[in-house]
Amino acid sequence: MPRLTPEQREKAVGRLSAGDDPEAVAVAFNVHLSTLYRLQQRFVNTGSTADTQRSGRPRVTTQRQDRQILRHHLRNRFHTANETASNTVGNHQRLISGQTIRRRLAERDLQNCRPARGPVLT
Repeated sequence: MPRLTPEQREKAVGRLSAGDDPEAVAVAFNVHLSTLYRLQQRFVNTGSTADTQRSGRPRVTTQRQDRQILRHHLRNRFHTANETASNTVGNHQRLISGQTIRRRLAERDLQNCRPARGPVLT
């Protein structure tokens, strides 16, 4: 079954609040009856039909470490992401990958230096 768009969720809750038969609303939006009941319960609890925030995967770095990565990059612009990662320790002494460094810099609209490829020019 397809997911309901935010507009469809609002319409479905509005029809249920207006007193329409839940089974008729479920058929009209092509969803299961339990989906409508969960949607209505979410609206009663939160006052919104939007998806609730999920926890997701915990970040490897804290905000302080993100600022340190940013400062390190601004001071040493020609370090690669892997060099910066090897100099930075994440939460609970976990290693940080170069991709994490690239993501943190991209959040601030910055790019890291890429290592040179090809023959060494002298």
